[in-house]
Amino acid sequence: MPRWLLLFAAYCALAVLMLRSLWVDPGARGYGVSDATLFTWYIGWVPHAIGHGMNPFVTDMINAPDGVSILWSTPVVLLGVLVAPVTLLAGPVAALNTLLTLAPAVSAIAMYGVARRWAGTGPAAVAGLLYGFSPYMVGASLGHLHLTFAPFPPLLLALLHDLLVRGPGPRSRDDGEASRDRGHPGRRSARRTGLLLGLAVAAQALISEELLATSALVGALGLLILAVYHPSVALAKAGQIARMLGWCALVAGVLLAWPLAVQFFGPHRVHGAIQPHDVAVADLFTFVVPTPLQWLAPGQVLDHSLGFTGNAVEVSGYLGVPLLVLLAVLAVRLRRDPLVRVLIPLFVLVALLSLGGHLHVDGRITRVPLPWAAVERLPLLGSALPSRLSLYLTMFAGLALAIWLEQLRFRPSPRRAGAAVLAAAALLPLVPASLHAREMRAPEFFTTAAVDVIPRGSTVLVAPYPRPDTPAAMLWQAHADYRFRLAGCYCTVPAPNGGAQFHGAPSPLTTAMLRVEAGTLTPAEALALPGLREAYAALHPDAVLIGPARNRAALVELVDGLTGHRPVDEPGGVALWAETFRP
Repeated sequence: MPRWLLLFAAYCALAVLMLRSLWVDPGARGYGVSDATLFTWYIGWVPHAIGHGMNPFVTDMINAPDGVSILWSTPVVLLGVLVAPVTLLAGPVAALNTLLTLAPAVSAIAMYGVARRWAGTGPAAVAGLLYGFSPYMVGASLGHLHLTFAPFPPLLLALLHDLLVRGPGPRSRDDGEASRDRGHPGRRSARRTGLLLGLAVAAQALISEELLATSALVGALGLLILAVYHPSVALAKAGQIARMLGWCALVAGVLLAWPLAVQFFGPHRVHGAIQPHDVAVADLFTFVVPTPLQWLAPGQVLDHSLGFTGNAVEVSGYLGVPLLVLLAVLAVRLRRDPLVRVLIPLFVLVALLSLGGHLHVDGRITRVPLPWAAVERLPLLGSALPSRLSLYLTMFAGLALAIWLEQLRFRPSPRRAGAAVLAAAALLPLVPASLHAREMRAPEFFTTAAVDVIPRGSTVLVAPYPRPDTPAAMLWQAHADYRFRLAGCYCTVPAPNGGAQFHGAPSPLTTAMLRVEAGTLTPAEALALPGLREAYAALHPDAVLIGPARNRAALVELVDGLTGHRPVDEPGGVALWAETFRP
C-alpha cells in the first residue's frame, strides 16, 4: 500500500479523534450550530436542485417570496455534489460531519505531498500535521467547512514550483524506496501548468472564493519576493507566467462562466463588503496567547484571548512561543535555503496583513494603520477576513520544519532525537482542546411522511422564524427534502443601504414573531402592531408551522390571532395551521 495512503488514514484517524463528539450521533450533532445549519442546507440543496432540474445558484426556497443568490453565502457547491451519496443515504447533517472530518485530513495530505519535494516521508508528514491540524483548522471546524477544506494553497505552491524551477533534480532513497524528486521536480510547460491551475481554481471557487482570493494574494507576494531576489530571472520568466495565467483564465473562465455570471450579474447580487472591518483580525498577542480551543490554556491567559475582537473561531493565529522561537532560529540557520529565503519575508508580510487595517493590542483597537487597510478596498479581498491568513503561516512554518528535519535525517541518532524532541515541544502547545458538539435534530414531523400534508411547493411561515442566530427552520426544511418554500433565512442578501445583511427584509410580521418569541412583546400587543395583518396577507403563506421554540404558547396565540384558526398538533411538538392552505 502506498505510504501516502497509510498516512492519509492516520490523518483521518486524528480528525475523528479531534471531532469525536460529532461521531456520537453524526446524523444529529454539529459544531457552531447556526453555521452548521447553513452548510447543512447547502449540502442538501445543491444535489437536490441539480437532480430536479432547478437552478442551484438562485432560489426562492429560502427568503420567500424574494429569494436569494446562494453564491454570496458559502454554498460549497462542489463539496455538496461530491458528498451527495452520503446525503442521500444518511442525511445532510451526516454529510456535513463527514466533510468536516475529511477536510483536515485532505488538507494535511495535500501539504504532505508538496513538502515531499523538499523532504522525506517523516519530515513532510510533520508539515502536513501542522497544516491540517493547526489552531486555524480547529477553529474553522466549528462551523466553517469552506475554510477547513484547504488543499488549494499547497497545490498552488506545487504548480508554481513546477513552472519556475528548471531541470530534473537528484533522486534519493528513503528507507530503501526511491523518493520523489526534491527541490527540482522537472520543468513543466506554461500550458500544462496553466491548465492544471485553471482546474484547481475552478474547483476552489466552487468551495470557497475567499480562500481562492487570499491564495492569489499570497501567491502574488511570493512571486514578487522572488522577483526582488532574482530580477533577471523574473524578466526571463515573465512570458511563461503570463502564458500560464492565460491558460488558467481560459479554463477557469469556461468552467465558472455560469456561476460567476449569476453571482455578479444576476438577481440578489451584493455590493460592497460582506463582513465588517477591524473585527476578525489577529491581535498583536494572538500569536503567543492561546484560546479556549487549545488544550494548554491557563485561565489567566484566557482572560486576554477572550478579550480579542472577533469570536474564538476567528482568533486562529496562535502559534505559541516555542514554535515562534524555533522558527526564528530556523530563519537564521536555513537562510541560504532557496525556499526558506522566500518563506521568511513572506511569513512576515502575511503575519502583518493578518493584523487587519488597524493594530489591535490585547483587545484594544488602536489608530495605528496597517497595510490591510489598502487591501480592504480591493474587490473580493475587501470581504476576506484577515485573521484567516493564519492558514498560510502554518503552511510556511510546516515547510520550514520539514526542511530542517530533512537536513538532520542522516545525522547521528542523538542529534536526530534532539531535533524530534524540539519539534514535538514546539507543536505541543497547539494540541486542541476537547470540542463539544450540540444537538442538530429535526422534529419527527419533518423526517417522516407526516410532512406530506404540506403540498410540495407551498410557502410556509415557520417559528422560530429563521435568522442567523436561530436558523433551525432551514434544517427542518432540508430534512423535509425541500418540500416547501421558507419565509426568512440565514443567508446573505443585499442590504437596503448597500453592503450585505444575513437575513431577509424586516417587516411588522417578522418583528412580531421575533419579539413574541423573545418575550419582549405579548401576543395581544403584537396583534395590535400597525401593518401586521397587511404583512401577513402580503406573504399569504400556504401553511404556518411552530416547532420547539421559546415562548411557544405565546407564538401559538399570536398565530391563532392571525389565522383565526386553532392548530393541528403534529409529531415532534409541531403545531400546524392546515386551515391556511389555499384551495
